Amino acid sequence: MIAAMKTRTIKLAIDSCLEDVFLLGLATRAICSYAPLNQLTTYQIETCVVEAINNCIKHAYQNLPGNSVEVVISLFIDRITFDVCDHGKAMETETFEKQKRKELDFDPNVLDELPEGGMGLYIIRSVMDQVEYSSADGRNVLTMTKSFEKSERD
Repeated sequence: MIAAMKTRTIKLAIDSCLEDVFLLGLATRAICSYAPLNQLTTYQIETCVVEAINNCIKHAYQNLPGNSVEVVISLFIDRITFDVCDHGKAMETETFEKQKRKELDFDPNVLDELPEGGMGLYIIRSVMDQVEYSSADGRNVLTMTKSFEKSERD
C-alpha cells in the first residue's frame, strides 16, 4: 500500500472516440489497484471515470472525433482525484446544480419506466466523495475525489 509519500500525478489523453474510452478505464483500474481501495470501490471509480469521459465525448464534442479528452489522476496519501478535461461545449451550470438535488424516481421492476439519460452525474455523485465542475478559458474540468477510509490506509 501507499506509505507516506508526495503526490503522484499522471496525465492520460485519448481522442474523442467512444471506442477508445476503455483504455482510460483500464488505466484507472490499474492505478486504483495501488491505492488502499477494495475491488468494489475500484470498479465503482472506474465506472465513474468512464461515464465522465463518455459525457465529454457525447455532450461536449457531440460525438465528433478529433478532439482531446484528458484525465489527470492524482494520488494523495488520503485520497485520489480524477480531473476529466475537455475543450468542447461547457455544461450548463444549472444542469450541474440540478443534478446535485436529483433523486432517481422510478420503479426498477418496471423496465419501461427506467430513465434513458441523466443518470451519469447521479452515479458519479453516489460513488465519489466530492464532485466539482469548472469551465474557464475554453477548458471544462470535472473533478471527482474519492477519500480513502482510515481503515484502508492503516
